[in-house]
Amino acid sequence: QTAVTNANSQAGQRRSSGQGANQTTTPQAQTADGALTVAAAVQVDGNRHRLMDAATLIRLEDLTEAHRTAPFIAPAFVPARRRGLVRMAADAGFTARAALVDPTSVVASTSRIGPGTYVNAMSVIASATRIGAHVFINRACNIGHHVLIGDFASLGPGVTIPSSVRVGEGAVIGAGAVLLPGVVIGTGAIVSAGTRVHADVPDGHLAIGAGPTIKPIRGDSRILIYPDQE
Repeated sequence: QTAVTNANSQAGQRRSSGQGANQTTTPQAQTADGALTVAAAVQVDGNRHRLMDAATLIRLEDLTEAHRTAPFIAPAFVPARRRGLVRMAADAGFTARAALVDPTSVVASTSRIGPGTYVNAMSVIASATRIGAHVFINRACNIGHHVLIGDFASLGPGVTIPSSVRVGEGAVIGAGAVLLPGVVIGTGAIVSAGTRVHADVPDGHLAIGAGPTIKPIRGDSRILIYPDQE
């Protein structure tokens, strides 16, 4: 699904009163003191997902011009899924991208969050950090100062990222993972849930276990992101 914000929302807002996945909403991320509500969620496949707030579910073919001019967001956790939703929104005529920060989260005034990024509840982002476009930051993440996070990266719940860490485009950091200061997580890399990373993880590689073990990603690695799935 994709969600669309209320047409009365002002561009520049980046706080959300709801939480959810696979949705779209609107304004650019410049200020942090506005409330953003979801007016509608767009059904884009046969699955039904949780909706932000109490959004109305509409079909893609029923979109109006008012919907298309509203900002959108697509907070699906898996980067490939999120990229697909963003492309779908663009094909449907959406042009404005929202960045949403839950009102229980804290973002330093010197940090910047890119359009389309979603920051879930009770997360902290320290000073001079740069977060790219369409990043997904799940609840209770702790991100230190001078961190760089690339476009379409995903952070699971409770991730800890201290100072001067770089997370590459489309990388996935699993729930409860801890990255030590200064490490570089490559483009498309995966850090499995609960892993403590003390060395760089190359592009397209997986870090897993107590070592951790670092190896090339092969096949479907979703089980490493969602360890409760078989």
